[in-house]
Order: sequence, then C-alpha cells, then structure tokens
Amino acid sequence: MPPWVHLWTLPHLGLLLSESFEVSSFPTVTGIVGQDVVLPCQISTRTQPNNMEVQWKKIIQTHVETVHEYRAQTGQDVPGQEYQGRTVLLKDGFTSGNVSLKLKNVRPADRGMYSCIVKSNEWSADAATELKIAGW
Repeated sequence: MPPWVHLWTLPHLGLLLSESFEVSSFPTVTGIVGQDVVLPCQISTRTQPNNMEVQWKKIIQTHVETVHEYRAQTGQDVPGQEYQGRTVLLKDGFTSGNVSLKLKNVRPADRGMYSCIVKSNEWSADAATELKIAGW
C-alpha cells in the first residue's frame, strides 16, 4: 500500500473509532393486547453520541412505517402518524445507553418486526426486534 494511504487513513480511523458504537436488542419480545410493552434497544457507549438521532421503524412487507423519532439537536421527540399517543422513548436511560421504546396499549396489528436505528454525526447502527402478540 502506498505510504500516502496510511497518512490519510490513520487520523480518520481515530475519528471513526472514537465515535463508533453498536446497537443491540432482544430478537423477540411478546406483548399482551391492551397492555404496554417495551421494545428494547441498547447502544454500546456510555456517553450520548454527538447530535444523536433515534428512529424506531416497523418493517412491513411493502414499506417501512415510522413508529417514533427523536433528534437530540432539536429536541424533536415525535411519534409516527399511526402511533400518536402510544409511544414513549425512554430517555431517562440515555446516560446508560438505553434507547428503548415503550409501546402503549398493544394491538394485534402491532405484531411484526421493529428496527431501532441510532445515528450520530459520524456513525449509524441498528438492531431489530420482533414483537409477538400473546394469543395471536
């Protein structure tokens, strides 16, 4: 490899390593109709990433539906259109990396695959959780 590649790579690699993180979740969560359920999501850093964004999406066969979005820079904390009044991002856990979402009053239609996407200025990672509904 030419020496100029190393000169460019090293400083930028340090930036990426300092801002990188992983996102993890449980593969499956079971909810009960009419009850609240927490969709777990954990980031591997103990400090909130710069300008962090947290997006929760429901993955449906033909499209992706916004469940909840949070942007630290603007303070935007908004549920998706189909989830008005039913979602709460558990921000009290941000300092420990917890970006889980509480889904209130679970419905049979909530069954499916959810993705937790965490973004910062320099990095992005995601994890998926399947929500099963007891008795359905």
